[in-house]
Amino acid sequence: MQLPCINIYKFVIFFSISLPAIGFSQTLDIVVVDSLGNEITPAIISISTLSDSLHIKEYFNLSDGRRKLRLAKTYDDDLYITARSFSYFPGSAIIRNPLRDSTYFVKIRLQLKPPVLLDDIVVTPKKPYEIKKDTVSYDVKSYLDGSERKIQDVIKKLPGIEVNEQSGEIKYKGKSIETVTLDGDNLFGYNYTLATRNINADMVEEVEAIDNYTENPLLKGIEQGGKVSLNLKLKKRQFDISGNFDLGGGWFDNKKPALDLHSNILGIAQAYKSFAVLGYNNVGVNNSPFDYFGFIRSLEQVREQDYFAEKIIPETRLTNLLDGKRTNINSQLFANYNAVFKLNPKLSIKTNLYFLQDKITSNQLFENRFEINNDRFTTSDSLMIFKKPLQYRGDMEIKYQTSTTSLLEYRLRVRQENIETPMNIIQNQTNTFNTLLQTGDFYLKQDLLWTKRLSGKHALQTSLFYSHNIIPQTFVISPSLFDVNSMNDTQESRFGKTFFEGKATYLGSGQRDKYSFVAGVNIASSPYLSRLYNQSGSISQNNLNYLKSNIFNSGVYNLNREKWQISISYTLRYLGQTLTQNIEDQQLSQNNVIFEPALKVKYKLYARTFLTAYSGYSRNTNAAQYFFLNQVLIDNRTTVANIPSLELQNSQRYGLTFFNNNLYKQFQLRANIVYRKSTGNFFANSFITENTTRIEYFFLPQDNSNWSASFLISKYIPIIASTLRITSNYSVSDYRNIVNNSELRQNRSQFNTNTLFWKTALDIPVNFENTLTYQYSYSRSAGQPSFVNIAWQNNFKIIVKPHPAWFLLLSSFYYLPNSDNKTEDYMFLDATLRYRPKNKHYEMSFAARNLMNEVSFQQVQTTDYSTNIFRVNILPRYFMVNIMFSF
Repeated sequence: MQLPCINIYKFVIFFSISLPAIGFSQTLDIVVVDSLGNEITPAIISISTLSDSLHIKEYFNLSDGRRKLRLAKTYDDDLYITARSFSYFPGSAIIRNPLRDSTYFVKIRLQLKPPVLLDDIVVTPKKPYEIKKDTVSYDVKSYLDGSERKIQDVIKKLPGIEVNEQSGEIKYKGKSIETVTLDGDNLFGYNYTLATRNINADMVEEVEAIDNYTENPLLKGIEQGGKVSLNLKLKKRQFDISGNFDLGGGWFDNKKPALDLHSNILGIAQAYKSFAVLGYNNVGVNNSPFDYFGFIRSLEQVREQDYFAEKIIPETRLTNLLDGKRTNINSQLFANYNAVFKLNPKLSIKTNLYFLQDKITSNQLFENRFEINNDRFTTSDSLMIFKKPLQYRGDMEIKYQTSTTSLLEYRLRVRQENIETPMNIIQNQTNTFNTLLQTGDFYLKQDLLWTKRLSGKHALQTSLFYSHNIIPQTFVISPSLFDVNSMNDTQESRFGKTFFEGKATYLGSGQRDKYSFVAGVNIASSPYLSRLYNQSGSISQNNLNYLKSNIFNSGVYNLNREKWQISISYTLRYLGQTLTQNIEDQQLSQNNVIFEPALKVKYKLYARTFLTAYSGYSRNTNAAQYFFLNQVLIDNRTTVANIPSLELQNSQRYGLTFFNNNLYKQFQLRANIVYRKSTGNFFANSFITENTTRIEYFFLPQDNSNWSASFLISKYIPIIASTLRITSNYSVSDYRNIVNNSELRQNRSQFNTNTLFWKTALDIPVNFENTLTYQYSYSRSAGQPSFVNIAWQNNFKIIVKPHPAWFLLLSSFYYLPNSDNKTEDYMFLDATLRYRPKNKHYEMSFAARNLMNEVSFQQVQTTDYSTNIFRVNILPRYFMVNIMFSF
């Protein structure tokens, strides 16, 4: 009968002893980070008391860098907590007088150990890339399948990197790169397509993708981060000079010769590095960074567009979806020389010389089916175009390190461009015109920059910038559009722009934050002269000068707090505008004080996953092309005029981006959504007939808005040795216009493009690659019928490597421009056979293009009042034998 009492007594004693450990022990909310605040995984945590630190009481394993730890015991003495991780020095923290049943936040920062050099040990990486801090190094040979000729063919295969096939623009982690360097030297600036399109893939050993790129060494660690670049690490060769000669010859289906002759030479010495390109071809290849066929702007042109004058009369009116190698019927001669001379440790000179001559032939048909105010009609223009661009350009950059803490830089560019464009036009299948457009473009730019590093964390920059651009144009059309008694009409147009800016920039960085402040002034003068006349006299003239000046102050402050990066920026400026119409003796002037704030917040969800939100507000002046009063003839049927206004455009921009790039799992996910709204715009008042189009632009304080969203997901699936990538882009635009004396119309357009990419990397002689694309466009004006078009395209490739020295590529491209008209579809077939013997300095190949001998290509576009059909002739079927010698 006493046994139960004994058991109850023992239970009470056990419970009283265990209660403090269960109800009164401490909890540690612990995180282990490196010097940059990144969580370290894995980490070992040991617990002891300060009075007896040599004896470990408890220990834990942090597999995710952060964890709440419930201690098994209750401690009254001071706690001594130690964290250890591989490659880091141990770190510790102390909790004084710990209270029972309390939670303590503990953050331990570990310092990275310096690398230990071991003699006679070579470590061969198992992966095709290596990550070192802000740099990812891709092993080029790991991404070769035999189809690559130029390094751009390799770059577009690298995970995390995207290449625009038409413009050559490269993005890394969704951001446009600053430049492509050769072994760390910036030879090309923003015209890095000179390197990617012309350097052979077998000349490069590694491609390095660099985060937080800074070209100026004095600003390392001070300049705002975020810039990205690529560096090409060249193979070490026995000789200081290397290069190749490509000799390609064959024939088109019309018996004309097909030629592709190309050479490049790379020279490297201790104080000298150069790269030169010389090539001629008539098979649609563009080895230059300048696009005269589609007029797609390069990254350099986009960055410098504020310094350019306006080109009022365009050379072309529409580009197309096909690769330029199919539609660009050219005869291009291009030469380029780039060099860096390091005269001494303090002085270096960089030169870039360009020469381009081309003749582009294009047979185009524009058919527009209008439906305006219940009136339906069709217009057509059949054009035979001969475009002859000629460009000379020279760049120079001098860098002089005046001391160990100061750097002086001077940049100069001189460019002369001439384009002659004769055309034969059949309008509406009845009227015939001959036109000649001659366009000149002279551009001079000078930039002087001085950088002074004031301390380890502060720097000062002062700069002077000057540019001058003038674009004279002459357009002659016969017979006359305005007078039956005149043989022709002549439109002269001459736009110029002179820009000057002086500014000072102060940059600084704290332990975690970076900031910069800028103060300066700029002045831009834009004169414009035009005259439209024929044998009967003057029809229209313009003579104006637009002067714009800014006194400005701007600042950016970047805060880095654990997982948060917050960037706050602003611009405060005093803007003055004056527009003088000399013929009408009229003058408009306006002064504004403008404040433009912006905010960007980046949150690190995981080690390689970020969420970014941004917003911005700006007030912009309108382009000078809207400031001339009287009509200007720009083609065989269109005249343009304006009702000038100096009112500002108010713009808002909001965006949200999710990004994950996991190289270890070869997985990438990016999604973003952007909203833009502009209040105060120039709207078009168009009057369209079967033979003429008159457009008058006018300013209204109305809104235009745009929603856009994009999505990309890419994953390598080992079980099927394949890479799958899905991309989607969607946009909705709301805008207004007036057509044929209508009321102000509210319009909406929608565009959607979805692409599915699949590529195999099977360990067999045959692999496949397929890209399927769906395109949807929709346009509608309120109260009017909608215009819809759906297009499909599919690009399929078979890659066969029966032997290491042999390579066969078979490809097909199918395009359906309008799903409602399945009879108008296109199929292109190509084949390439290549022989590349091992350890030899030559390669031979045979190529056949457009085997189905398609003669033209058509695409369909929609607007709020028309369906536009564009047809262009393409390169005929051709065969070519190519021999390449390398040295």
